[in-house]
Amino acid sequence: MSDETRDEVAARYGAGDATTQLAKDYGVAKSTIIGILRDKKVVMRRQPLTTGQVSEATRLYESGLSLSQVAKQLDVNQETMRTAILKAGVTLRPPTQALAEPTER
Repeated sequence: MSDETRDEVAARYGAGDATTQLAKDYGVAKSTIIGILRDKKVVMRRQPLTTGQVSEATRLYESGLSLSQVAKQLDVNQETMRTAILKAGVTLRPPTQALAEPTER
């Protein structure tokens, strides 16, 4: 894509166009559009997780990793990942409590 077209993609995204629509309009993969936006330092709106990412997140969480560990490993927003695995039917464990520092007497 030319620099002019890449600028146009960024402008359209900034005006509210979805990455899926931009990919369709320019005849490229959604990942190409996301790459252009990242290269242009455009602040991205939340991207839903792919089916594969949800499956992997579910597997990792059910293996015992925490929500934050899974999100970090998959390099995704923790709340987006949490919402996705809940929709997939995963039952969340109770949150762990940080151990309080013992107080001196």
